[in-house]
Amino acid sequence: MCQSIILSSKGNTTISYCTHCQSHYIWQNSFLLTFNAHQYSSFLAEISNKIGLEEFVTFPDGDSRLLLTTPVYEILFAFTEDEWVDFTGSLNEAYYMREIYQMMN
Repeated sequence: MCQSIILSSKGNTTISYCTHCQSHYIWQNSFLLTFNAHQYSSFLAEISNKIGLEEFVTFPDGDSRLLLTTPVYEILFAFTEDEWVDFTGSLNEAYYMREIYQMMN
């Protein structure tokens, strides 16, 4: 894995970026997502389309969580409302911080 810089960190979400290979890493609790620059922008656009349209499902533990589908039908990510706010906020903040880093280099 690359040596990366942290672009954003909110709650359980941390987003880092490797300036050498331009990979983005989204660290969230027990999963790690990796994207190149184009994939990250596309992922951010998809997430942005979901903001304001969230539907929360009550889990067996009694907590409500939002389900985020993935291209692999069997894999879903679940977020509490606070986790979702941190996740989406970090994604947006990281996008702008990456732009700043690119302008500086």
